[in-house]
Amino acid sequence: MTKKHGQKDSVDCQHVCGFEDTIMKPERIKSVPAFMFYKHKHIKGEHMEFYQLKITRKGTKPPIWRRCLIPADINFEKLAEMLQDILEYQSTDLYEIEFFQKKVRISNLTAQRADTAKGNYEYLEAKDTKTSELLDTEAWFTFRVKEADLPEYRADIEKKVEDAEIKTSDGVKKASAPIILKETKSPNDDFWSKESEEINTLLNKKYGVLGLADVIAKKITEMELESGAEQPEVSFTRNPKVKDYLNSYNKEDLVESAKELEIPYEGLSKEELAEQIAAKVLDPEVMKSIFLQADEWEIDAFDHASTRKCFLATHKDWKELEWFSNKGYIVAYSDNHAEVPQEVIAVYNQINTPELQEKCRQLSWMRSCQSMMGLIYAIAPLKIVYRMYRKRDGFRVNYEKFMEILNELSEKDDICIIKGDKMIWKAVLQDNLYEKIEEFQGDRDFYIPTVEETLDYAKHGYPSQDVSYRKLASFLRDELHISEEKIEELLYIVYKEFSMDGMLSDIMEEFKKRDIVFDSDRQMERFAPIMMEVNNNTRMLDFRGYTPNEVSRAEQAAAPAPVAPAMPSFVPMANTPTVNMQPKKKVYPNDPCPCGSGKKYKKCCGRN
Repeated sequence: MTKKHGQKDSVDCQHVCGFEDTIMKPERIKSVPAFMFYKHKHIKGEHMEFYQLKITRKGTKPPIWRRCLIPADINFEKLAEMLQDILEYQSTDLYEIEFFQKKVRISNLTAQRADTAKGNYEYLEAKDTKTSELLDTEAWFTFRVKEADLPEYRADIEKKVEDAEIKTSDGVKKASAPIILKETKSPNDDFWSKESEEINTLLNKKYGVLGLADVIAKKITEMELESGAEQPEVSFTRNPKVKDYLNSYNKEDLVESAKELEIPYEGLSKEELAEQIAAKVLDPEVMKSIFLQADEWEIDAFDHASTRKCFLATHKDWKELEWFSNKGYIVAYSDNHAEVPQEVIAVYNQINTPELQEKCRQLSWMRSCQSMMGLIYAIAPLKIVYRMYRKRDGFRVNYEKFMEILNELSEKDDICIIKGDKMIWKAVLQDNLYEKIEEFQGDRDFYIPTVEETLDYAKHGYPSQDVSYRKLASFLRDELHISEEKIEELLYIVYKEFSMDGMLSDIMEEFKKRDIVFDSDRQMERFAPIMMEVNNNTRMLDFRGYTPNEVSRAEQAAAPAPVAPAMPSFVPMANTPTVNMQPKKKVYPNDPCPCGSGKKYKKCCGRN
C-alpha cells in the first residue's frame, strides 16, 4: 500500500500502538443473532461498566458479606488482585476462582505449576481470560486462597451496571475504581479489621487510574463544546484488518456469525472462522446488503468515520456507528480509538454508487415511516403511511413506487407486516393486540407527523425534541444526576408507558428497578407536574397519534357552549373507558423481541 502524505510508518505505528493487545473484545450477550454483541458498552474514556458482587464468607451464621463493584473490562488476574484487597488478604498468586456449575477453575497456572489434566474441571490461565467470558453468563463463583485456615467466599453476580454513581462527601460521583458499597460483619471479626471506608480509600488510590481516561475525555468534550471548533484529527493509522478484529471475538460468537452468513463452521478453528467471515463481509454484494439495512444517519456517520483515520470515538460516535461496528467494518481499540480498515474502504468505494445511495435513502426513510407508524398508530391503512412517506422532499413518489420500495425491505429488516390494505407493527401481533387497539381507536382521524418528528422518533424511539421531554431530561440530569445513556433509556420507557395507556406507578416501578430514588419531598413535588406535562403531550395509540392536550382542545372547540379548561391528568381523558392496551409482558429496549426473531427489541420491532 502506498504511504499517504503525513502517514506514519505502518510497522512502527503498529508496534507503538499495540494493535493485537488493544483490540476491543466484544462482550457476550445472550440470545441475539450474529454481530449483535453491543461491544462498546464499556468504553474507557467515555463510560465504565461494573459487576456488582455480593461476596459472602462460607459457613458464617448470620452471613458475613461485602457488596462491591468491580470494573468489567479486566481479566481474572486483575479480579483476583482486587478481591484480595477487598477481602483483606495478603497479596498472593495462590488463588483459585471456581465456577462449579460450569466446571471451570481459573488461577495463576504458571505460578502454581498446576496440573490442568486432573479431575473433570477445565483449567484456565487467569491473565488470559476476560471476566466477561464467564461473569456475563454465570450466577456465582467461589474464591479461595490455597493457604491453611483462610476462609472461602461465595461471590454472587448480582447485576451489571453502567456508569455507577456513588455518594461521597463531595456529592454524587461516577465510580472509577473497585468500591465496597455495603457490608455486614461481626464486631470482632477474625479476618476483617478495616472499615469499608478505609479500604475504599486504598482501592481508589491503587486502581483509580482506571477512571483517568474518563476524566480526560470528559474535559476534552467540554472544551470542544465551549470552543465550538473542529478539533484536529489524529494523523496516523494502525492499519487494522477485519480478520484480526474478528479474531478477537469468542469462538462462540464467531459461530453465531457464521450461521447468520450461511458459512459452514463445523471443524473450523477460531482463526479459520474469522478468516472466512472477514472474506464474506468484504464481499461487495454482502456489503451492499448490509448498507441497505442501515439508517441514513448511520451511513452519514460511517462516511465521516472513513475519512478520519484513527480517531478518538465519543459516545455519540458509537451510538451512530454501532450497526457497522457490529459487522466488523469499524475496529475498536481499548484506548477508545476507532478506525475503518482500508480494505473496508476499498470495497465501499467500489459499491458506493449514486444508485446504491438513492436506494439506501429510500429504504431508510421507509423504515423511519414504519417506526413512526408503529409508535403512534400500531396499525394503519397503507394510504396513511403513504401520506407520511410523501411529506418529505425528494420522496413524493406515486403509490405504485411506494409499494415497490416497501416490498424491497428484507424480511429480517421489516418491522411491520402487511395484512390486506393495512400495515401492522410486529410488536402488537402477540395475542392479536392490534385488534384491541384498532377497536378502541374507533373512527378517529390519523395524526400525520412532520418529517422532523418522524426522523426524531425513528432515531431515538421517543420525541427527544419535545419541550416536555427535554424538561424531564433536564430534571433527571440536574436533580437526580443520572447519566445521559440512562436518561435516554428512561425517556424511551416513559414514552412507551404513556403512549400505550400506562400508569405512572408502572414508570415509578421501572425507576425503582434501576435504583433511581428521590432524595427529598421537594424533588417529588417538582417531578409530578413535569410527568403530568409529559403525559399530556405524548402522542398516544389511543388517539392515533394525537396528544391528550390536542384531543382536549379539539373537543372544547367542538363543544356547543364554553367549558372550563380540562384539568391535566395522567388519565388521557376523564371520560375514556379503560382498555388494557399492553401485552401481557412489557417489552423494553433490551428485552428479546416478542415477534420471535431472537433480536433485542430495540434492534427489531422497536428499532430506533
